Amino acid sequence: SASSFTLVATGLPANQPGLFFQGNNAINAGLGVQFGDGLRCVGGAAKRLQVVVSDSTGTSRTTVNISSAGQVAPGDLRRYQLWYSDSNTICGSLFNLSNAAEITWQP
Repeated sequence: SASSFTLVATGLPANQPGLFFQGNNAINAGLGVQFGDGLRCVGGAAKRLQVVVSDSTGTSRTTVNISSAGQVAPGDLRRYQLWYSDSNTICGSLFNLSNAAEITWQP
C-alpha cells in the first residue's frame, strides 16, 4: 500500500545526513547531470521528502508516508533520489547522490 512504501539507500558513509527528494522529470533523459560527486537524475518540481541520517552500516530509509509527503495520486509517475553528505568524495565536493528510482503510483 502507499503508506508502506519506503525509500532505502545503502552503501553510504555511516552516520551522515541525507535528503530524500522527489521530482517529475528524469534529467537528461535519465542520464543525469554532474552534481557534486555524482549525477543528479531527478528534477522538475523537486520536492523535499525527508531528512535522514545513515545508520552505522551506511543505510538510510524513509519513515514518512511518501505518497502524502510527495502529494502523489494513483497514476502519477515520480522519480526519487537521495542527496547525502560524503567527506570522502573523489572530486572533493563533500556530497554525492544515490542512484535514482522511477515509480508509477498504482490505485
